[in-house]
Amino acid sequence: MERGIYFDGWYRDEFCYHPSLPMRRTQMVEDLKDYEATLLVWSALGGGVVSLPYMEEEAFGEVPPRLRMYGYMNDQEFIRECEKHGIKVFGVVFEVQGWEFPAEISEDETQLLGLNIMRGQGKKTWYGLREFSQDKYPKLFKKTFRDYFPGGLINSDGEQVTDLWEECAARKMDGTAVHAGWVEVVGHEQICYQMCRNNPVWRTYLKKIIEIQINAGVHGVHLDECELPITAIGYGGCFCKDCMKQFNTYLAERQAKRNLPEELQNRDLSSFHYGEYLRARNVDYPGKTSEVPFFTEYFRFQMKIMTGYFKELTDFIRAYGRVKGRDVLVSGNFFHVMHQYMPLQPEVDIIATEMRNTLYRQAYWYRYANGFAHGKPMTVVENPYGGIVPELLDNLRAGRMAEQFQLMLLEAATFGCNLAVPYGGWMGNSIRDAFYAPKEPTMAVQQFLKRKDHLISNISGAEIVVNYSYPSYYYRENDAVENDPNQATMLSPTMNQDVVMPFWDIIKEMSKQHVPFDVLISSDGDLFQDEFHLENLHKYKCLVLPDNNKMTAEQLGVVLKFLDAGGKVVVYGRLAEDMGDAGLAAKILAHPGTVQCDPAEKLYGFITSIRSALPEQKFQIELDGRPDIGINPHRLADGNMAVHLVNYQFNNEQDRVIPIENAGFRFRTERPVTGLTVHTIDDQWIDAIWRYDDGYLSVTIPSMPLYALVECKTADR
Repeated sequence: MERGIYFDGWYRDEFCYHPSLPMRRTQMVEDLKDYEATLLVWSALGGGVVSLPYMEEEAFGEVPPRLRMYGYMNDQEFIRECEKHGIKVFGVVFEVQGWEFPAEISEDETQLLGLNIMRGQGKKTWYGLREFSQDKYPKLFKKTFRDYFPGGLINSDGEQVTDLWEECAARKMDGTAVHAGWVEVVGHEQICYQMCRNNPVWRTYLKKIIEIQINAGVHGVHLDECELPITAIGYGGCFCKDCMKQFNTYLAERQAKRNLPEELQNRDLSSFHYGEYLRARNVDYPGKTSEVPFFTEYFRFQMKIMTGYFKELTDFIRAYGRVKGRDVLVSGNFFHVMHQYMPLQPEVDIIATEMRNTLYRQAYWYRYANGFAHGKPMTVVENPYGGIVPELLDNLRAGRMAEQFQLMLLEAATFGCNLAVPYGGWMGNSIRDAFYAPKEPTMAVQQFLKRKDHLISNISGAEIVVNYSYPSYYYRENDAVENDPNQATMLSPTMNQDVVMPFWDIIKEMSKQHVPFDVLISSDGDLFQDEFHLENLHKYKCLVLPDNNKMTAEQLGVVLKFLDAGGKVVVYGRLAEDMGDAGLAAKILAHPGTVQCDPAEKLYGFITSIRSALPEQKFQIELDGRPDIGINPHRLADGNMAVHLVNYQFNNEQDRVIPIENAGFRFRTERPVTGLTVHTIDDQWIDAIWRYDDGYLSVTIPSMPLYALVECKTADR
C-alpha cells in the first residue's frame, strides 16, 4: 500500500497561500525518509495558475547562495532528491484556479519586489494571469507570453485572447465571474476566479502547465479540482459562453432524438441561453437542484463533457510523458469520492483525494472509498473545513492527542485506505497555520506500515458486498443535507431536506455492528463503464441492493445470474421501479435466494436480515460483546488472511487510548489456521488465546492496545 504524504509544506504560523508552495529543502527529504514516504501529493509546481514564467522559476530558478546554505532547492532538484529514495513526486495542477495578486515592482519594471505580501516598495500593481497574457511586464521574467504561445490564443469565437483571466472565468447568470472563495485568504487583496475547463483556451493553457511539470521530472501529475466546472455550480455558475454553446449543442442532439422534456423538445434552441432562462424566472440556483428547471439535463451535460475533457488531459499527460521517454502517472483530486467523480476514476492511476469532512472515526467511509478505488492505490488527505482538523491541530501543537492521530492513520489502513501524513497541510483561508504531524508518533506508525506491508491489503476478503447505484443516488446526493458530512456533496443546499439515503445508513450500521463488507459501484449504463459484472460478484456470498430504484437491464441480469449461481441477495426498499426491466426485477424479488426488507424496518433488524442470508446465519466476523473497536479482514497476496483491529477508546483526560480487556472475536476462514501472531506498532508481545474449530478461528487478546494486526498462519505458509 502507498504511504502518502500531504506535502504542501506551508509554513507554521503563516497563512496557506495558494497556489505557489514554499521552496523545498534537503531537511524535508530527510523527514520524508523518516516517514517511509512512497508518494507526495499536492507537492510541487502549483504556480502555473499565476503565470507560466512564474512556474518555471519554481521548477528551474536559480537558488541564491544564502539559501543554499540551508539546503534550499528548486523543484526540479527536489524531485531528483526524492527519486533517489524511491519517492514519487506529483506536480499539482490547480485546474479551477486563476489568480491575480497584488504586486510591487521596481521603477524600471525589471524586478518583482513584492507579491501577495506587500512592503511598500517600488510601484504598486497587480500580477497574475491577466498581466502575463497581456505581456504587461515583459522584463520581470525570462520568458513572455509570446514565447509560450507565439501565435497567441484564439477563443471559440475566433478572437485573439487579450485577457486570459477574464476569458476563462466561470460565470454566474448575471455574467459576473465566480470566485474560488475557499482559497482566497481572508483579509488579503488577492483574487482567485474559478476557471472553466469547457473553455478550449483554458485546456490549452493547462496543457502547457503539464508540459513544464513533466519537463521538470515529476513522476506524476495531480489534476486538482478535476470536476470543474461542476464546482462552479455550487457557487451559482457556470454560464460562461462555452458552457452555454456546448449545452445548446447537447440539447440539439437530444432534441433530434426526441429525448427532452416537452418544453425543451418544442423550443427553438438557436437562441436559447440557459442562464438567461433561469434568471428571467428568478430561479434560486442551485438551490434544491430537483426543483431547478431542466437541471437534470444540464447536470448530465456537465457530467458528460467534464468526463471527456478530463480524459483529454489525462491522455495528454501520458502522451507527453512518452515523448519525454517516461511513463508519467496520473492522479486526480476526487474530493469526497462522490458521484461526480465516478466517470473519472478509470482515467487515473492513483487516487489522491481529500475528505469533505475529516472525523476521528469513519470506518464506513473508508470502506466506501476503498470500493470507489476498486483496487487502485489511494491516499486520502484531511480537509480543514467542517471536521476535527482545527481542533486536532491545536491539541497536537499543545503536545496532546498523539495517540488519537496515530489511531486515525491506523483506522484508514485497517479499512483498506491510506491516510496521508500531513506535512504543512492546508488549513483553509482563515487559519494562520499549517498542519504538521507529530514526528515521533507518526514515524512509529509509518515504519510499522512499511515493515508489515505484506500483511496489509486493499482487498478485504469480505463475504458481503453493498452496491452503490449511481443512477439511484446521484440526484439524491445533490439534495442531501449539507450539514450532514456523510451524505452531502458540493452541490448540496444549505437548508435541511428530507432525502432518503439508505446506502449510507446501511453501511454506517454495518460498520457499527462490525460486519465486514465491500462496496461495488454501478453506473447508469451511459456515462461510464462500471465493474458490476458477475466475475466481480462471484467471490461474495451476499449482495445488498439498498433502495436501488434505478438499475439497467444488464445489471439486473447480473443479479439474477448471481442468485442462480447460489448467491444471496438482500433487497432493501425499491428495486428498479423507476428505471430497469420490470420482468427481471420481479424474477429477482421472487427468487428463493432473495431476502426483502421493508424500509420501515429498523436498520438493526435489517442487519439481521443480512445474517439470514449467510452460512449458518453467522457473519464472517463476530465479536464478544460490543467493544468499542474497529475490525476488518485483509486478504493477502498469498491468499491467506490477516485481521486488523483498532481500539477507539481514546480518553481525553488521560490523553491516551485505554486498553480493552479480553477483546475477543470469531472469524470464519477458508483455510485452517495453524498458527497466529499478533503485531503491534511498538512490537509489544501479546500472548493471544486462540483456537481453530470447524472453520472458525476464535481469538482473545488479553489486553488490546491502540492497534493489533492478527496474522493468520496456515499449513500452506
